[in-house]
Amino acid sequence: MANRLLLIDGLNLIRRLHAALESESDPERRIERTQNLCIDAMVKLMDQFSPSHVAIVFDSPEKTWRHQVYPEYKLGRVPMDDSLLEAMPDFAKAFRFNGWACIRLAGWEADDVIATLAYKASVHGVGAMIISTDKGYTQLLKHPNILQYDYFAKQGYDRMWAENKYGVSCEALPDYWAMVGDTTNHIPGVKGVGPKSAAQILAQQPDLESVFADLSVYPTKFQKLLEGQLEHCVFARSMVTLRTDVDVGVRLSQFAIPPASKA
Repeated sequence: MANRLLLIDGLNLIRRLHAALESESDPERRIERTQNLCIDAMVKLMDQFSPSHVAIVFDSPEKTWRHQVYPEYKLGRVPMDDSLLEAMPDFAKAFRFNGWACIRLAGWEADDVIATLAYKASVHGVGAMIISTDKGYTQLLKHPNILQYDYFAKQGYDRMWAENKYGVSCEALPDYWAMVGDTTNHIPGVKGVGPKSAAQILAQQPDLESVFADLSVYPTKFQKLLEGQLEHCVFARSMVTLRTDVDVGVRLSQFAIPPASKA
């Protein structure tokens, strides 16, 4: 069987399943039910994708490099429920008990760790399937062998899907989000530039540097909106671009699924 790596955005999966149990009034019971749903979800994913390797990736509890360069990063995001936060080690323990490797790196978001693992797998010809509802991962679909799947919408994403949705190439997505902004993570874009405008702007030039090199080629309305915004856009792009160079310190073999754990 060819190697196939399943990468789970751990907190994304857990928080959404926990939120679905909002009607459960007993906090302990809610955590227990969430853990059971997580295991059920993993079994389904294992059966659906038949991976040879799996890694469930968690965010670091420490501030990341994005917080250091931009303290307002993720400002206003609803904090995790206290009982859920305290139960995180138990979730990881349950996953490991079932033979599914978990990874968390100090100072790094799961996004960057997943991006690095997917990219490294891609380079070596290993298929990587990212399980997350986070559309930020779609920028990785420019690489061969990388796909994304939304467990809750039961929908898969590939390069064609992403480019049809956003109207720009996957290579240009960070430039696109730099202009549009990333409200989920509290990263402002260029005021007045929405998705349609950003797609129109990038349809004429491949990246931010090319766009700002000669604004005169654009209609007056775009020139006025973009004037003086290069520095901000470059900064915003750096914030929304997923890192693929994290020193993860692990090998693919460490994510191999024990025979007894394969569905």
